[in-house]
Amino acid sequence: MSEHFPDHIAPINFARNGKSIQQKLAISQLERACSMLISDQGEILVDLHFNTDESNLPVLTGSLKATIQLPCQRCTEAMDIALESTFEMALIQDEKDEESLPEQYEALLVDDKAFSLKDFIEDELILSIPLVANHQPEHCDATQFLQDPTEIEIEEQRENPFQVLEQLKGEV
Repeated sequence: MSEHFPDHIAPINFARNGKSIQQKLAISQLERACSMLISDQGEILVDLHFNTDESNLPVLTGSLKATIQLPCQRCTEAMDIALESTFEMALIQDEKDEESLPEQYEALLVDDKAFSLKDFIEDELILSIPLVANHQPEHCDATQFLQDPTEIEIEEQRENPFQVLEQLKGEV
């Protein structure tokens, strides 16, 4: 963990000055994200670039990389998931500015005096966590309880109990 990781920054000033941040952040510092994980161990590799584009629009581009531990939804055992999130965001201070943004940018509404970089990183990490995590079937102890596909076919071939009613309806 870098000792000088900035928490609150002025993102538009960072963009106008072309600042970059490449650091590691301990996952344990991200309380909301940790509540979704089995373990708070590990680090997030943060690579952020604040710039202005050709139309002088302040932008934030970068990526986050981390390996997290989630519970397998079949066996509930811990499994490692490698995450990588990349983004291109236009820094706006008013929601109405979102309509005029170039298509390649996602809007990021910022307050230039109180932007929490840690909260932004945590939000991006949470958005990249998969909704369902499963081991590969050959590596999961719970696969023995999965239904055999041949049994599903047999169930589908069973006679419809309402077929007799359908025939009676046709006779009326």
